[in-house]
Amino acid sequence: MAPAAYLLVLSQPGERVSEEEFDDWYDNEHVPLRLDVPAFRTWNRWKAADGQKPAWAASYDIASYEDTLKQPCSRLAETRSEREKRIFSDIEIADRRTYELREGTLPSPSSLYNPKKPARYVAFVFVDVKEGGEELLNGWYDEEHIPMFAKQSGWVRSRRFVLKDWGRVGVDGQKDQQPPAKYLAVHERESTEAVKDPKFIQTWETSLKAEVDKVVVRREVRSFEYYKHWEK
Repeated sequence: MAPAAYLLVLSQPGERVSEEEFDDWYDNEHVPLRLDVPAFRTWNRWKAADGQKPAWAASYDIASYEDTLKQPCSRLAETRSEREKRIFSDIEIADRRTYELREGTLPSPSSLYNPKKPARYVAFVFVDVKEGGEELLNGWYDEEHIPMFAKQSGWVRSRRFVLKDWGRVGVDGQKDQQPPAKYLAVHERESTEAVKDPKFIQTWETSLKAEVDKVVVRREVRSFEYYKHWEK
């Protein structure tokens, strides 16, 4: 059975697309068209909790990456409305990234996990490593980092993914065609107080973490909070 997929879209309306039109398009056109596509399992929107841009994110759990390459998924891009075409042209940035789940020995979700409703907060951690550094990174995540998160109050679940494809459009988006980082960690939480505790942050600084830092060449963390989700 093929691994599950995860579609993440980071976006910023910009000067040519109003927030009102952006929300109306997303909530009443873009997402609803995906509700009846069998491969889509979840439909979530997030707003930035870190003050950074892009200020909006949408995430979708999908049955498999292969499903995104064939109909009816592939038809979504082929049958865009005139409004959607214009928004993708005028928007500041729409950064689409499709990932495949990395099966690892991660802790099971906590009792706070609700499959029908997203967590209150989500953190996306994007990482690239030097050639040959994948095994070290995977070992740190599986054996130390995520198990440590799982012990903290408010933690819901953590998952890891590997980039399969991506695309970037918009006024600024089309100018930046640097590929995204290969690895994504998604940490879901109901509260963030525990991870802000200086004592908890100190526990990260282990000898294994020091070794991982030597092979990491790019790392970006984005924090978002729940905005809206859809159900069938």
